[in-house]
Amino acid sequence: MIVRLPFLFVALLLLWFPRQWMRLGMSMSRRRSKGSSGSQRTEEPWNRRESGDPSVSFRREFAKLRNYVDLFRAVAGGLSVMGGLGISPCLALSENPAPAAGLELLILKLGILLVGLIAQTVRNEKNRAQIFAPIFFLGGLSVGLDGPDVALFAFALIWALNPMIGNAEGFLFVYALLLLGFGLQFQGFGNKLPIVAFVYCLLPVLISWVSHRPLVLFTRKGTRSHGA
Repeated sequence: MIVRLPFLFVALLLLWFPRQWMRLGMSMSRRRSKGSSGSQRTEEPWNRRESGDPSVSFRREFAKLRNYVDLFRAVAGGLSVMGGLGISPCLALSENPAPAAGLELLILKLGILLVGLIAQTVRNEKNRAQIFAPIFFLGGLSVGLDGPDVALFAFALIWALNPMIGNAEGFLFVYALLLLGFGLQFQGFGNKLPIVAFVYCLLPVLISWVSHRPLVLFTRKGTRSHGA
């Protein structure tokens, strides 16, 4: 097996870096901003969220800088591991591989993506495990799994359907179906990666159900999205 160590290290850093580690830099910059201005910024009325509202807000989610960081690092890390868009994967088969080497390599690559997904989903907040919905991270991973065309189309369509969906669990369930359906349609029914994308997209929901903990949206105050 050919291992491009520098690219593998960068890919692991991008995928396995927990989102909450970005909080320190963000909070320090907010403190400096508040200290220099001497006043707190009031929240716009259209951005206010009613207490207990479990829906996924388009305006709120696309206003968060860390969501874009999640999206692009998952795209870069996923393509570095899986390959695609002219990018050579950091893990590849050498010449004359063993018959089972291709499957073993694929399992290793998918395992790397899985560890990154779990790192973004399960977090320890105030000595208590919480399950988060890494929507934008999953959107980035789908580029490496389903291809850019399917990933973009499914991501755009799920946000178009979002007003009809009541919570994060429903959002991820419908998104998983879109990735599976369009992935099989465009990549062929013999390709197993759309099935992997479907399972990965449902994983946060399954972890939430098994652990009997609500699926939480990434918000500063930890707004929760309760299952239906």
